[in-house]
Amino acid sequence: MNERAKASRVSTKDIAHIALREMIIKGELEPGQPIAEEELAKELQISRTPLREALQILELEGLVNRSLNGRMNVAPISIQEVKEIFVIRSNLEGIVVEDAIDNITQKDIDHLTHLIKLLKMAISLEDYETIDRFGKQFHEYIYTVSGNKMAVKFLYQINSMINRYRRLAHKSIGDTKQSIKEHKMILHYIIQKDKINAVEEMKKHILGSLNQAIKTVEKYEHT
Repeated sequence: MNERAKASRVSTKDIAHIALREMIIKGELEPGQPIAEEELAKELQISRTPLREALQILELEGLVNRSLNGRMNVAPISIQEVKEIFVIRSNLEGIVVEDAIDNITQKDIDHLTHLIKLLKMAISLEDYETIDRFGKQFHEYIYTVSGNKMAVKFLYQINSMINRYRRLAHKSIGDTKQSIKEHKMILHYIIQKDKINAVEEMKKHILGSLNQAIKTVEKYEHT
């Protein structure tokens, strides 16, 4: 196989991986749903080989399960899993926000302030896709400022599972309005270089999302 063919094959696999991951995170492929490879290949207009490669990556990310007979299905959601993921995330993000305070510049503060303004605008429009995007950018910018490569690496390793449950946690506009208040408080404590309260507020923010995610999982389990 020549280099151009290899690049094309990898590219198709990556496209399939991104598309399938989004379908799972958004709930278009539901928890526990069997993976119909032939149907998905047709929908994505790709062959079975890159599709299977994409599914292998999703399996490593915890979004797809393989049964003993080799068949694959979308990973189920559970209260136990969501608790574990959010507690891990809250501790890791507590670490990165503390480190970010040591490195923060006025330019960084201005950028985070701008993201909060964009988030507020998206909330006023009840645009959930944009709310999710700007909220994610706020957190990821703090990751970058922190300079803590190991903590950020662990956060990105569980990123797909985090995003799946985060989407469950942001189901009502009331919750998103509370979220923006929490983002403002986090930034306030960062500006004040108050590490103790910044860490506490970050953990409270994430564990608040946990409570909403648990409620959503409970509703799903009873439908």
